[in-house]
Amino acid sequence: MVLLLLHFMLTLKNITNECFRLTSFEATMGSTCKIIIQSAYEQKILLNTLLGLQKPVRGEVFVFNKNIYAIPEKELIKIFRKVSIVWGDGGAISNLSVWENITLPACYHTRKKPEAFEGRIIDIYKQMGGDPSYLLKNKGKFFSQLPVHEKKLLGIIRAMIMEPELILYDSLFEGLSSESLYRIAKLLTKFHREKSDRISIHVTSNEHSLETI
Repeated sequence: MVLLLLHFMLTLKNITNECFRLTSFEATMGSTCKIIIQSAYEQKILLNTLLGLQKPVRGEVFVFNKNIYAIPEKELIKIFRKVSIVWGDGGAISNLSVWENITLPACYHTRKKPEAFEGRIIDIYKQMGGDPSYLLKNKGKFFSQLPVHEKKLLGIIRAMIMEPELILYDSLFEGLSSESLYRIAKLLTKFHREKSDRISIHVTSNEHSLETI
């Protein structure tokens, strides 16, 4: 039984809340999964449930074999150091700069300075087809000043420099050009394979946006 549990690193068991009834789901180590939701509202509820932000009325959520709604906060923080999410709207703090938003989670959890991540940030940005000089030139700009597609790109970088074992993508490909979509899909595949047991989960209410995954 222990070996079976270790095989599944994300498990929902009989989740019931305002949107779901007796819903179960398991993601195995190393898997890439697509979850298609009926509406953006249900999508938000599901992501909040997976991230420990909205406890279901019934059911259990296991992340790395821990019931996240039944453990102390300190243990919960340790678990979510291994989890990243790329929000569809960028999910950043609007009154912080571009560079502060990218590096804040990684600096907080690793106690390293932002400069320690510069090389990795530039490398990821280049793989997405971006010009590093543009990024460095605008790193002091407020995040709120950027268009949505740029916020998504920077959200990807912020998540990746955390080197997560579980990464969630919230409607990532919606609104992107075909060229950007191709580059990012290629990057996500490469990133996923860098860790043999990494789990990548795409959640969207638009099934067609995930045709490349």
